[in-house]
Formats: sequence, C-alpha cells, structure tokens
Amino acid sequence: MFDGFVLKKLISMFVQVIPGVPILLLISLLLRRWLPKLSYELSLFLTILLIGLSLPSVSNHFVAKLENSYPPLAETPSDTAAVLVLGYGHNEAPDRPPNSILTAGALSRLMEGIRLWQSKPDTLLIVSGAGLYGSVSHAQAMKNMALTLGVPDNKITTFHHTRDTAEEILAAVQLVQQSDHASDTARLVVVSSATHLPRAATMLNRHSIAFSMAPTDYLAGYAPWYRADSNYVTNFDRALHEWVGMLWFHLKHAFQ
Repeated sequence: MFDGFVLKKLISMFVQVIPGVPILLLISLLLRRWLPKLSYELSLFLTILLIGLSLPSVSNHFVAKLENSYPPLAETPSDTAAVLVLGYGHNEAPDRPPNSILTAGALSRLMEGIRLWQSKPDTLLIVSGAGLYGSVSHAQAMKNMALTLGVPDNKITTFHHTRDTAEEILAAVQLVQQSDHASDTARLVVVSSATHLPRAATMLNRHSIAFSMAPTDYLAGYAPWYRADSNYVTNFDRALHEWVGMLWFHLKHAFQ
C-alpha cells in the first residue's frame, strides 16, 4: 500500500545535494540547446554550490546549528524509566560480527545508550527499528550487539515494527506511561545523532512526558577551510534531511 511513509522516503531521495544537484546539472545541460543562457547560469550556480558545500567551514556552519541544540548528557537522570536508542540502519550479513553489521551511526548511538544505561541499570534499554530490507529487524541487530556487550536480555526491549522516528517515540512513550515506572515524573532518555535530536524533540513535545536528549555521532569538527571533501557534502545532506523532516512533521500535523 502506498502511504505517507513511502511518499516521504521518495521525496527525501531528491531533496538532497546528492543526488539533487547532479540531477539538476543534467537538466541544465539538456536545456542548453533551447535556453543556453539559463543553462549556463544554472550550471555555474550548481557547480559553485557543490564546491562550497564540500568545504568544512561551510558544511560545519549548518551542521553545528543542529548539533549544538543539546549538550552531551553526562549521566542518566535519577527519574529515568527507559533509555531509547533510535535506529540508524544495519547491513544484514550472518557471517559478520554484530559490530560490523550495524552502521557507524547506529553503533555510536547504541554505545552511548549502553553507557547511559550502565549508570542506572534498573532502567530499560529500548532498541528500535523495523527490518525494511531483510529478515532481521534493526532492533534485533542492535539487541544482538547489546547482549554481546553484557546487557542482560531482560533489560532490553525491542521495537521490531517502528519504521521512523515518530513511530519509535510514540511506542516508547506508551511503554513508559504503561509500565511499572509510570508516574508524572517518569523520564525518557532519547539517544540519537546530534543532528537528529532537534527533530526528535519536536515530536516529543507533543507528548506529556519528561525527557532528556543524549546526543552522539557528531559530524562537525575542525579542518582547514580549504580542504574540500565529499564527506562534508554528505554531512550537509544529513542536516538538510533533518530540516526537511521537521518541515514534513509540521505540515503533516497542521492539516490533521
């Protein structure tokens, strides 16, 4: 069934520097025969844009606006009922160790979640994510890694069917509010990439629950301003993805 989730994923593929700018460059070249002036100006603009976003000073400026929204969480608050680790993808391969199956971003999120859980081991560690491209859910892949690192099975809760951040947060909020820890002060700690937390917080603000944000997987960092690299374009794409995601969330709820 074609639903909003599928539409959102299709749009997000094109509202990015890659592949968005190359596609527009191709279109500008096709226009050269009929609109040579427009074709030249558009191609020049897109080339300058691509070069600019590959510079660390430009990319870091935009990324840092998201990453600086929440400071690192030194330790788990005393009123925490659960630590939620938001999913970030894995590559299913039975012959690989658990740490090689998770993407770098997912591994960073999980490690930070386990660190916070260890400071308050009476809480739940929630791992989430559906298995969209294989037989093993992302939640199960993260659970396997958590078990390897010594987290007891009875302290891990898995959300195998959550497809995006909104579904993950809703499931976690409902679990906390219905659990034995339920109270007006029961807190949910959310662990995710630093660029992603502002969007997650926007969704959490629609629920009546205390929460703390635990950023990890930072992208912005020092590098000589002139050292262009494709990684900086990718970093900007991640920031752009978050802004588009927040816009989508606001538009979706504005018409409900």
